Amino acid sequence: METLFSDHFNDILYNKENGIYYHIAKSTTAQMTEAEFKHMLLNWKQLMISCNPQWILIDSLNSHFPISPSLQTWIVQNITMPVLAIGSVVKYFFVLPEEFISRLSVSQFTDEANNVSQEGKIRYFSSREAAEIAITSKD
Repeated sequence: METLFSDHFNDILYNKENGIYYHIAKSTTAQMTEAEFKHMLLNWKQLMISCNPQWILIDSLNSHFPISPSLQTWIVQNITMPVLAIGSVVKYFFVLPEEFISRLSVSQFTDEANNVSQEGKIRYFSSREAAEIAITSKD
């Protein structure tokens, strides 16, 4: 597995062998500004496009950045939909804590993105291991 980017907010990794592109958020995201959050996602998208992965696994288990409804819309329009439009991406997996208060917001954004993509490419899980099992089952 190759580390493409790492800072105090997130790690971006790519496993060329299995085609999984990872985004792992860190607990320090609680101190991010909205501008830093957007920059983080734009960097993630740019690196992802250069890898052309089959599977995307976003581990937000330790993320503590609140996503407002307007930011949620920005994410769907500027990150999610362009990524889903890339032909190589089979599915998009989220890892979220079950009790995470923003789950409703992410769930709503997942529903919005799935409504637009009409392919149900987005799924979410409470552990990275469960997401990886789903990826390897390729269903």
